[in-house]
Amino acid sequence: MYPRLYSLIDNSCYKWGVPDEASSESRATILRLIEESGTPLNVFDLTERTGLHANTVRGHLDVLLSTNVISRQPERATSRGRPRWLYGTAAAQPSPYQQLAEVLATELSRIGDDAATRVGDLWANLLPPLTAAQTPDEAVQEAAAALDQLGFSTSVNPAGDTITVTNCPYEALVADNPVICDIHASLVARVLAQIGQPVTLDSMDVWARPGLCQAHLLRSDLIPTRTIRAADLDPEGKHS
Repeated sequence: MYPRLYSLIDNSCYKWGVPDEASSESRATILRLIEESGTPLNVFDLTERTGLHANTVRGHLDVLLSTNVISRQPERATSRGRPRWLYGTAAAQPSPYQQLAEVLATELSRIGDDAATRVGDLWANLLPPLTAAQTPDEAVQEAAAALDQLGFSTSVNPAGDTITVTNCPYEALVADNPVICDIHASLVARVLAQIGQPVTLDSMDVWARPGLCQAHLLRSDLIPTRTIRAADLDPEGKHS
């Protein structure tokens, strides 16, 4: 269970003449049962599984509903009388920022291919001033640090020609709005250009693994002394 949910449960002000700690523990148990259930549960399901009185269960459910961690819907009536309420987990609602980002990304997709480049350039100009890099390695680290400032998590491979990017703040949006990835690629390219070292963006692998992207860089200072290709090897793996 997420820590925020525990906090919401612990900070609720319901009291039924029992210690707050016991009350909070009961609500946590009810929430866990609802989360682990494959189908919504009614009050009597929860009463049977917790051993609590039905009125106590209803009180705990009211607290959970007030903090938006669960939802409820009326049970489909099979007989006359008031239908029972069914309780399930609350669907995650996008934040206003996520909604705005999705709308903007949709509109950018309609404008044209160069829209992502222009937005990436503008975004790069809004970043804090970049430290002048003295070497290509420093330039790569500066580019990675710029992405970190935007909420990503980055790491640079030992050769310094690949930046691995995780923890994308826009991960929930990119599947339906791939232009967001184009903007990020343009941002990386612009940041590298501003640093002034001979390092440029060659390509961006989007979701090389789920939640992981890789920016591949071109560096004129990385020149291998020799390249052995698999096609040049004999079946025993020896160089021919």
